[in-house]
Amino acid sequence: MLILAFLSLIFANLVNHSKGIKQDVKTTLLFIVYVWLILIFSHRGTSVPDTEAYMSVFNSTDKSGGMEILFTWMSQFLNSIGLSFNGFLFVYQLILFSLWFYTSSKHFEDIHLPFLVFFPFMGIYNFGIIIRAGMGLCLCYFAITYLLYHKNLKGYLIYFAIVTLSILFHKAMIVFYILPLFMFKNFNTVVLLVLLIFAILIPLFNIQRLVADAFEAYIKFFSSEKLLTYTQFHAKFDAHAVYSKTMIKYWLLALLFLSLRSRVITKREIYNSFLNIYIFGVLLITLTHFIDAGNRLAYMFFFFEFALVGLIFENSRIPKKIVILGAIALIVLNYLNLISAVPEMLTY
Repeated sequence: MLILAFLSLIFANLVNHSKGIKQDVKTTLLFIVYVWLILIFSHRGTSVPDTEAYMSVFNSTDKSGGMEILFTWMSQFLNSIGLSFNGFLFVYQLILFSLWFYTSSKHFEDIHLPFLVFFPFMGIYNFGIIIRAGMGLCLCYFAITYLLYHKNLKGYLIYFAIVTLSILFHKAMIVFYILPLFMFKNFNTVVLLVLLIFAILIPLFNIQRLVADAFEAYIKFFSSEKLLTYTQFHAKFDAHAVYSKTMIKYWLLALLFLSLRSRVITKREIYNSFLNIYIFGVLLITLTHFIDAGNRLAYMFFFFEFALVGLIFENSRIPKKIVILGAIALIVLNYLNLISAVPEMLTY
């Protein structure tokens, strides 16, 4: 079912960029596909990772629930007013989709192409599987957007307030506290290029081994069972595993986004901010690839890949047809990456 909806989303976007078709028809087709996606995600089966855990929290009377407090309270409140688990997921998906589209409307005139880029990996993963992180990331996306357009004291206060709120849905969002330290920096292209080359070469110099030793010393010092679980090392440290197809994809995309920066003619500051976030994610995942927590935190920053594509499409000198072709290639690659990592999604 999900693969059919995904293909329909691609078709609806092709229609949306076609001439000779009435705008009402385009809008209606896209709306139908979005409703279909919401319904699919609202009726996930127990074979989908995390579903049984969410059902357990939804049906629990324990206010702690074993998960972050706002997610627990929200699920148990909707249960208390008579909604089924599928009804809870439907309301949750409405909030996720609404928050994503509302925030994206602040950046893009055409919000549909960015969503098409977002959907095959980060969309399915965060809206269809790890929905706690999905809500946290959408809230952080809104917070980043607000701060981009309100770089004053009020903007920073609201940013940190929303990020704090997002942590109550998923504690990994704590990493967004550090974003303002580098997000607005207008780094020289050469500096960012050197950082990316450094990231690519890190495994060859075994720098990750030093990071691993530092983490191990930290864990032993605090001797926290919860910390041991969250920063669990892979059974075998393998530097060559860093050079996976997925990692190579992130490196190449970061280099591509960096090389296209000079072609962006409007909203350059916004593009630079999302570029800084993406490159920081590349550095983080390279340094901490062998730690489960490191992977999770780095993927928070790759959530915004769609923003860079959308900004290039609308605000650069590059012909739109070329951007669309590149976006389609990325969409296919991301979907193959998803089903490789989570094969259960083939039967979603």
